[in-house]
Amino acid sequence: MSRIKFILFWLGAFCITTLSFGQQETKPAKCTNPGGGILTGGFFDINPRVGCLDFSNNSGTAIVSNAKDLVGGTNFTNLGYIFNFKDGDNITFPTALETSKTFTQPGTYWILQGMNISGSAYITCNAFELIQTEVPDVDISSCGTNEITLTFKKSAVNDKHSGYRILWGDGTEDNFSGLAPTSFPFTKTHIYSGTPSGQPLIVGRYAKGCNSSPFPFNFNTNNKPKISELEGLTGGTSNKITMVEGSEGKPYIIEQKQKNGTWTDTGIKLTRNTGETFKTTTLTGFNPTVEYCFRLKTLDGCNNPILSNEVCTIIPKANVTSPKEVKIDWNSPDPAVVKYTIPYSESPTGDNPNNGQPVNPTATTYIFDALDCKKKYNFQINAYIGTAPNQVIIKSPTIIVDPKNSAKLPPKTIGTVSVLNTNTIKFSVYEAGNKANNYIFYRSEGGASNFVEVKQTTENFYDDKSVEPSKQQYCYKVEYQDECANTSEPSPSFCSIFLTSARPNTLNWTPFVIPTPDTFPVDYYIETIDESGMITTVDATPNTTLGVKAQIESLLDLPGNNGTATFRIRGVQKVKIDVGGGSIIDFPFDAYSNEYTFITPAQLYVPTAFSPNSDGINDAFIAQGRYIVQFNLEVYDRWGNVIFESRKLDDGWNGTTSDGVSPAPAGNYGFKIFGLDPAGQKFEKVGSVTLIR
Repeated sequence: MSRIKFILFWLGAFCITTLSFGQQETKPAKCTNPGGGILTGGFFDINPRVGCLDFSNNSGTAIVSNAKDLVGGTNFTNLGYIFNFKDGDNITFPTALETSKTFTQPGTYWILQGMNISGSAYITCNAFELIQTEVPDVDISSCGTNEITLTFKKSAVNDKHSGYRILWGDGTEDNFSGLAPTSFPFTKTHIYSGTPSGQPLIVGRYAKGCNSSPFPFNFNTNNKPKISELEGLTGGTSNKITMVEGSEGKPYIIEQKQKNGTWTDTGIKLTRNTGETFKTTTLTGFNPTVEYCFRLKTLDGCNNPILSNEVCTIIPKANVTSPKEVKIDWNSPDPAVVKYTIPYSESPTGDNPNNGQPVNPTATTYIFDALDCKKKYNFQINAYIGTAPNQVIIKSPTIIVDPKNSAKLPPKTIGTVSVLNTNTIKFSVYEAGNKANNYIFYRSEGGASNFVEVKQTTENFYDDKSVEPSKQQYCYKVEYQDECANTSEPSPSFCSIFLTSARPNTLNWTPFVIPTPDTFPVDYYIETIDESGMITTVDATPNTTLGVKAQIESLLDLPGNNGTATFRIRGVQKVKIDVGGGSIIDFPFDAYSNEYTFITPAQLYVPTAFSPNSDGINDAFIAQGRYIVQFNLEVYDRWGNVIFESRKLDDGWNGTTSDGVSPAPAGNYGFKIFGLDPAGQKFEKVGSVTLIR
């Protein structure tokens, strides 16, 4: 055995690992100049010489056969093959003879044959080509309902095609062959007599025998452009539009409108040049709080409009609800959205990027509960419409969330101010979730506009015990602070219901107001409070005044009534409250006014004469009356001496002298009655009474 032969096949036994999986177009240099004493020569066949990767095949197999020596015979030994031989590879054969190899990637694969002829090593190389077929690159446009024009574009894909077969779907077909790269672009127009009975198809042909996957098309569909992506920029004042599809070289007008508005021409056009898969442009001058929509437009050969899909902007809103939590809400840009994602990261570095998603993939709310007061965050909303590869993506502008932002937190707008007793008013702030870290309460008196701080507390209520609610109205405001010491805007005014009477037998009161938008009309309930403290609702009204003469008289008629009729007002207002989970309820809030008391003056009835003769009729001088809380009676003789005194209304003079035993003589006697009514007002009556014997 020659040295060359020994090296060739000894290496083949132990160096198999030098094979690689790449491929190369040009013939490897060692195929013509192997070196090392190895000669070139011999023959072999590859079947097939060309393989096709298409819709039905995802691999191609090269099979070698019919090996021959230098003169076409079989006078050789030690036959071997190296598949996919490339520059840089060693001429090293497998230990076992391989005669086939399967490839899955397109390209040219060189196969090196080696044999021993008369003691010398010979090699020769042949190529196996695996072609990746591609569907034709065609613009399809139509005019009206029965004419279609196919434009075979000048592109790298079409340059590989040597011909086409067009199956129009109506039983007819057209074939093109002998095409070269210089043949493009070209068009073919077809007129239908009716609706196609089959699916129209285009097949691209290759000079080496491969055919592309059939490309289906619709006879009445123009090659519409598509907006594949819309992204809000610079806080929503700019919008970036990405166009795909459509016809190369054809300008498409960008139209815009506000949501539910009218389409207008922006004066900007998008043109996708030859070889470009997409085209982008950025429009400016938008109001970031307004929702805008965009579409592309051109005309077909009959001046019929060809319109793209419509895409609309996303307007995100962030509400930092606590030092740890932000709630992000946004509008739905399209009812066909299949999911949302929320990319976020630290701002401005972009560190720790992550991707969130609503609990419900199509919900328009996302809550992030891992904020750090010392950091800022970037959030963006991405909406996905449809499925890949035809998916449309809409991206909102990036919003910055700063838990420690100096901007004011939104004010509290739901709360009540209620009178608890004669010197206490309670101001309660409604919280939908957790309480704030701190509350600062302010108060004004008698309708004044200057509010003075009265309390800082961690509680969401304030019991104000330095008030006189029956004398004037009190109004309150509140600010709150979060864990990062962010302070809210001052709330609107919350005021007590101040009850009074502007004219006899009439109640008047200030309105009960919860200063939030989602409220209902207020109902007022008029309550009475009797001597025992029993509270009774006696009437209801939506107004802030009511005549109560009948109610007063009813109270005065109660046994033991001391001439007072006490009222208070209970105001009830329903507010729409979000209780979570998409549920909104109409929740009633109530508050009480101060008490107001109507006082009836003392009523006194005094006889003009009496006869203490024990006949059971007018035997004593007794005053009668009601609505008296303090009573004094004095009787005088003719010289002005007090001969009788009483502190009880039902304790009268029996006609005796000051000793209480001796009968006083008949005649006229002076008297004086005085005391206090329920309001503390003094009353007095002076007169004379005749004693008859």
